Order: sequence, then C-alpha cells, then structure tokens
Amino acid sequence: MIGGAAIAAAALPVAAWSQLSSTGSISALHGEDGWTPAVFVCDSTDRDRVLVLSPPDAQRVATLTSLSKPGLVRYQTRVRVGAADPGAGQIYYPLTNEAGRDVGNIHAVNPGMVDPGATTPTVTAVTWGRDTTGCRFAPQTRVLGVTAKRSVQVTRTDRDGYQYRSYNFDAELPAIERPWGGRDTRASLTVSGGRLVEERGGRRIYQFANNGYVYRVLASVDPAKGGGGVQVWRDGRMIQSEPFAAYTAAR
Repeated sequence: MIGGAAIAAAALPVAAWSQLSSTGSISALHGEDGWTPAVFVCDSTDRDRVLVLSPPDAQRVATLTSLSKPGLVRYQTRVRVGAADPGAGQIYYPLTNEAGRDVGNIHAVNPGMVDPGATTPTVTAVTWGRDTTGCRFAPQTRVLGVTAKRSVQVTRTDRDGYQYRSYNFDAELPAIERPWGGRDTRASLTVSGGRLVEERGGRRIYQFANNGYVYRVLASVDPAKGGGGVQVWRDGRMIQSEPFAAYTAAR
C-alpha cells in the first residue's frame, strides 16, 4: 500500500512557484509507470473530479491531469503556467495552451496569510475555459488523498487533535467554509481524537477509532517513494483497503 516506484523531487524556482507548491509537503500522482511528482492535488469540492498538476519544465509547460470521481477515468492536457499575479492575500497563475491562448488560471491563497499555518499547497480553485473547479483546502492538513471510491483528509487542530474526514460523492455534499480561505464540503464521516501511530522511514500512519472500527490513513512523505491509502480494521482484521491514486501529505 505504501511502497513503490521512486518519484523525483520537483525542483521548482522559489520566486515563481513559492505560493503554488509547498516545500513542507509532498504531492504525487499514480499512473502506469508508478508514482510521479506533482505540484498540487486539487480535490474538487463542487465537481466530480480531481485535478493534478505536474512540475512545469524550464519553459513552464506542465501536464494537467483530470481524474473523474468515482472511478478515476483519466484525461490529460498540456498547459503553460504563467508568472504569479499577486493580490491582497490572493495569487493567480494564468494558464495558456500550447498555442499561447489564455485558457484559465490557478487561484491560491497566500500561505503567509494562513494562521496557524499552511502545511500543504494553498490552491483553492482551478479555472479552465468557462468552468471553475473549487479545491479542498484546510489549514494544518496532514493528508489529502483520493481513492477510486472516496476522498480522505486528515487535519490537526488544538481542539480536536488529529481529525479524519471521508467524502463519498462529495460534489453532492453541502459546501462549507474553513478558516483562512479554506474550502470544504460536509464530510460523509468525521472522526476526531486520532493519533499518529507511526513516523519512520518517510512513512506516516494516522489511526482513528469509531464504533468498533479503526481507520488508518497511510502516506509516504519520502520524495523517493510515493504511496498511501486508507484501511478499515475491525476486531484486529483489515476488512477494507483503498490505495490513493493521488495525494498530498505534510512532512
């Protein structure tokens, strides 16, 4: 569930990408050739899709991958990511196609405006053509992952400690606001009081107990080894396991 193909760390110029990626986290996409690095994973709060941007090359050309939810049918297109256009706490990155035509933008919250701190990329929306996809974001996110059946998020707050949320068919769930520009939907299941039960070898395992079930969220934070997923246990036996197709995890 956790191991696998190596992913090369993405070396992104700090001046151009400091608000789009996050040096304190790892993002990755799984494909036929194993895990590959990503700048961010946009788990949509209002569309049945996940958007993943690959690290741009020297010409700022990147691959934007769309995964449908559920099922994760894949569509990819090449885009050029322009220089940041900062505003009052908001940052926009223009997107053009390979012909140089404007096709959309990426919107991010300035991570310096997020208190108590942004642990993962602060992208909150991606506009492509006339369609805008809202992206799930919460301060102090530890893991945000997508399986073929659901989305899973682990956050941490002083009040609730580690908190687990899962989202089934989340485009149909009511939208809610999170502090500091965050976006979310009402979770299908929320479990508080979780624990970080393993933190070694670049792997993190978060564990949550609820009504006789134990939920474990696993994520690699090692750039050389992508992988992760969610498991459900009961009476000491694993009864369900779903690997991530894409995820972001704080180091």
